[in-house]
Amino acid sequence: MVGSGAVVFAVWGYVIAKMEPDVEVGSQVRLNPKLLETIIGDPQAEIEEAIKFLCSPDEHSTTKAEEGRRLVQIGEFDYRVVNGAKYRAIRDEEKRRAQNREAQARFREKHQPTKKPKTAAAGAQPRRVKIKDALLAGAAAVTTTDGHENGLRGETEGSTVAEETA
Repeated sequence: MVGSGAVVFAVWGYVIAKMEPDVEVGSQVRLNPKLLETIIGDPQAEIEEAIKFLCSPDEHSTTKAEEGRRLVQIGEFDYRVVNGAKYRAIRDEEKRRAQNREAQARFREKHQPTKKPKTAAAGAQPRRVKIKDALLAGAAAVTTTDGHENGLRGETEGSTVAEETA
């Protein structure tokens, strides 16, 4: 299909998107050139040429089934997609991966731990201070920004903590 033109690729994209599984023929698609003219936006004659190209043998095709044809006409507007099962499997795998991503996101959101900071009095908001300032003020213990009460021993002077308001 390399070098076959934009209309061929547009029709082929339509085929992949619109093909439906069929018990008798595998995968099939309905291609009405007049309808595709309005969907794709190219003249009907070019759409018909693209469909003819997709139905013709291709000696360079990597799939030798049906002499490399991509489509086989089975009715006036109905075509069998030669590798339909292959393309459907790719689409189903992408759909499965998207579904797994969404399920994992819901699981993580549901099981995310909630942290609530402790405060000294109801409605009191901790204020941020440096450990050095807390030492100078004579505080024996402070509550860190993650809500844990700690003594000042072992803390570095540059650390930031939240001293509880009383």
